[in-house]
Amino acid sequence: MSKKNYFFLIFLFFSVLVVAQSKSKFKAVITTWKDDKPAAVSITFDDASYTQYEYAYPVLSKYHFNATFSLVGEWTKEQASYSAEAGMFEIKKMGWQQIRQLQKAGNEIASHGYRHQRYNRRLPLDTLAAQMKRNKTLIEQHTGATCYTIHYPYSFANEKTARAARIAGFRFGRTGGSSYNKAVPDNILLLKSKAVLSDSVPNLAEFEKWLENAHGKWLILMYHHLFPKGSKEMRILEYHKVRNTYSLYPATFDKQMQMLAQKNYWVAPVMQIGKYIVEREAVKLKTHRCFGRYVIKLQSKLDKIYDEPLTIRVKLPWKKIKVKIGETEKIYSNTNGEILLDALPGSKIVIKKKM
Repeated sequence: MSKKNYFFLIFLFFSVLVVAQSKSKFKAVITTWKDDKPAAVSITFDDASYTQYEYAYPVLSKYHFNATFSLVGEWTKEQASYSAEAGMFEIKKMGWQQIRQLQKAGNEIASHGYRHQRYNRRLPLDTLAAQMKRNKTLIEQHTGATCYTIHYPYSFANEKTARAARIAGFRFGRTGGSSYNKAVPDNILLLKSKAVLSDSVPNLAEFEKWLENAHGKWLILMYHHLFPKGSKEMRILEYHKVRNTYSLYPATFDKQMQMLAQKNYWVAPVMQIGKYIVEREAVKLKTHRCFGRYVIKLQSKLDKIYDEPLTIRVKLPWKKIKVKIGETEKIYSNTNGEILLDALPGSKIVIKKKM
């Protein structure tokens, strides 16, 4: 072998070795939750009680949380009004005016049935779907946005109910169950939730435990009414010795949200977290190195409604990098060997070493 060929082979060997080592230091994965948070939490409300707008909404805004508010169609007028189920006292409900304001602020509006009645699971599938679609259509007409989530009245649902909800056009459904959802739920149209049953159930210590045990999971909280201490509604409930009032004091709600804010959890409406999960499981990352650049493609066959940015955790050997996603370019300092990037399904990420 000539001296020239010998040095060429050595050069080729070390070039391959450098590329191989560089590749071993590059890795890209979709994080379980947005921003690589340790858990996900959704705050949900049923019945569209006016107290949710009056007392819960300011608290949510204070902690920069968005929630999912579900309404009953026949109870919802343009302005706030009073309504009640048979045998119950009337409670002031939000009107479309308040509903639209909540939505504009980033909250999700969900369906809780056109009537507050359990869906009859013995009905034909298409009949059940038509009943569910009635309220979905009503919400969309009044808000101008697609309604993706259903909270089943009285949390009464099974596999058949979930199939009907899918036919009606819903993508996510919330029931009861007093439990958590796994990172990959068994059925995203039968999501479990933990209900706040009264001002003292759970108490603050128990609520803290709910939050602690949510690590790695998706906790969905279910609320109804927020009546102030000494209010007419609370006095009626106390007089009749109602145990599960499905009501709590605004001050208690504030304390619960403060506790949640102290956790490093992803707090978002059901629709937002649901979309992320579907995307996370469906999107495939295709990575390659080309001309000194790393390219990550988020391959997706999902339809366009899945528009929630996914968080990609990228391991890189470079300290200073330039990242281009679509038309946006940004410089990152890679201090601990990893960076987090947000990108939509179907998009492409190009990473270059910043000289």
